[in-house]
Amino acid sequence: METDGNGWVACGCGHRHWGKHGAAGLFLQVGDQVLVQLRPGWAHQGGSWAIPGGARDSHESVLTAAMREAHEEAAIQAADLTVEGVHRLQHPDWRYDTVIATAAHKPEVTEHAESVELRWVSADDLRHMHLHPGFAQSLPELLLPLVTVVVDAANVVGSTPDGWWNDRVGATRRLADDLEEIAGSVVQLDGQQVLVGGVELVVEGQAVGAPDTALDSLVSIVRSAGVGDDMVVARSRSIGQALVVTSDRGLRARVDRSVSVSQLRTWMG
Repeated sequence: METDGNGWVACGCGHRHWGKHGAAGLFLQVGDQVLVQLRPGWAHQGGSWAIPGGARDSHESVLTAAMREAHEEAAIQAADLTVEGVHRLQHPDWRYDTVIATAAHKPEVTEHAESVELRWVSADDLRHMHLHPGFAQSLPELLLPLVTVVVDAANVVGSTPDGWWNDRVGATRRLADDLEEIAGSVVQLDGQQVLVGGVELVVEGQAVGAPDTALDSLVSIVRSAGVGDDMVVARSRSIGQALVVTSDRGLRARVDRSVSVSQLRTWMG
């Protein structure tokens, strides 16, 4: 239902948050400039600087909600942007998903009732502004190097003797659920922190029957009609900053960047 996300959530963190189904916003970068909005006095945390965003409705994906809010509050056109990934700020009973996007040129923006002012600011200058607390908390992670993790599902599922051979669809579904732990979060890679902006789970054979993930998921199922390894390679080459997860030596030799299954399980705890 349209606008069914409007409303407050009393969170276990001790604060109220706007958005019954969570909220989403757009972190738009053009070069070293970021688009921010000054919130009106009547709004929650009025007088602070944040990004275009708001409550997500139950029928919307994270990306759809963020782009809708950016259009409503700043007249931004989704077609002008390239989505790079998503950052997830998780609270006990609520979360905020920030869609990170770039554009070749600064798009034309228009102020709305919820935007007293729209301004392009350098990332360095942002740190010295009066920011919305949630935005201030997320900002350091939003500026980290971004990767999309492409998972060789057959290799990962096959590494755990839990009866997957009798229920490959179920095992794949469980792996997709487990991958939600790292999607949109920060992990350690080669001694530095990186943001996992999304996860693609490449499936083949019987596992192609695994159901799609939920609308608000940052894990997507990629179904291969042929050899799964070929699809993993194709997806890794189509993504700017791809990181493949597999312990298959042959597959690792075909992609630019990869980590082992044991590394993935470390990230998932």
